[in-house]
Amino acid sequence: MKPLRAVVTGGATNIGRAITEIFLAQGGRVAVGQPDPAVAAPLVRQYGDRVVPLRVDIGDPQQCHAFIAEAARALGGIDALVNNAAITGSPAIGRLADLTPADFSRMVSVNLGGVVFCSQAAVPHLRAAGGGVIVHISSINALRPQRGAMLYAATKAAVSSLAQSMGKELAADRIRVVAVAPGDIRIDTSVQQLAQMAAQGAGTDVVNQTPLGSGVPADIAETVAFLCSDRARFVTGTTWVVDGGLLA
Repeated sequence: MKPLRAVVTGGATNIGRAITEIFLAQGGRVAVGQPDPAVAAPLVRQYGDRVVPLRVDIGDPQQCHAFIAEAARALGGIDALVNNAAITGSPAIGRLADLTPADFSRMVSVNLGGVVFCSQAAVPHLRAAGGGVIVHISSINALRPQRGAMLYAATKAAVSSLAQSMGKELAADRIRVVAVAPGDIRIDTSVQQLAQMAAQGAGTDVVNQTPLGSGVPADIAETVAFLCSDRARFVTGTTWVVDGGLLA
């Protein structure tokens, strides 16, 4: 696989970091977007200037466009965009009765708007490169909503829908668009997050229900790397479920 010039939102932590590291392992360069780019310091220490940490709040369309432009300048172009950053975990918990307009606006602007506007900004750079790949990180909740996380699940369902629409619209530009829906992926803070969710009165429909057991961030990163490679050249406009058999 050729080294990619990749942009990964939320690319310094958890699933995003695993995605960043697999691109780097393949010889690529990665622009990492974070609200606080300092969290990418361990990646910079390990990989040097092949990691470009940039500040962005993807809930702000203007910041999305500025971030992508800066990433393209730093990398000399863009071959792949991974829309990974989102409001997840306990901050995503919210029942219908408790939902406020502010909660709604923030969740939709980050989880959905960030995907739309980062993609919009990246398309001219992907087109200039002769084509490329956009991967949206969706969720198993797009297909099987989590109790107590109604709005989060709705945004992830919309992200999967965007992959279909964008895949059709951008095919003529040789830009493929695919969503990846992780199942029960354990991260360093999983135990803490589950405790916080329980304290908020939200149960879980996923934990300890997966035939293959829980996954790790690298399981998602491997899938993303494949989808961004020429081996997946005929894959677009769909959602790849990576859930260890949860929905089987």
